[in-house]
Amino acid sequence: MRDGRPLGRVIWAPVAAAALSGLVIGGLARLLMRGIALAVGGLTGMSLAGTVAILVAFVVLALPAAVTAAARPAIMHAGRWVTAALTGLVAARTGLGDAKIIVLADDDQLTPITMLVVAFAAIVVAHGRLAQHLTRRFRALPHAPAEALRTPDARPV
Repeated sequence: MRDGRPLGRVIWAPVAAAALSGLVIGGLARLLMRGIALAVGGLTGMSLAGTVAILVAFVVLALPAAVTAAARPAIMHAGRWVTAALTGLVAARTGLGDAKIIVLADDDQLTPITMLVVAFAAIVVAHGRLAQHLTRRFRALPHAPAEALRTPDARPV
């Protein structure tokens, strides 16, 4: 590699960052989805399969930003916005199923719903930025020397 880092770090740092970012942002998104369901008085059950599907989707959606974290600034920004656009598109498609419920909501429900939707938009934009930040941090971790990885000799001296 031209920056002197081992190939494993160059490959695994974006993957680990996408996984961690997807789990964090996906978990927040799942909580906000439950908040919107509570605000409109809908069903609030959280199935394990649905939660896992959301987390996996957010991990996959973080990959464009994570992979472009160490690129030139224009490519890095494009990767971040591709992640935001794809995440926003998936979130909007999912949210359109609840649009009728939201439109028919009472006036006292609109303020909490609006706040939750704005929070959802904020985490969608933060998704790519977090993935890129984590990728840069993982790539900057110090390399462990081979001696540190060996098990100590258990024989008495």
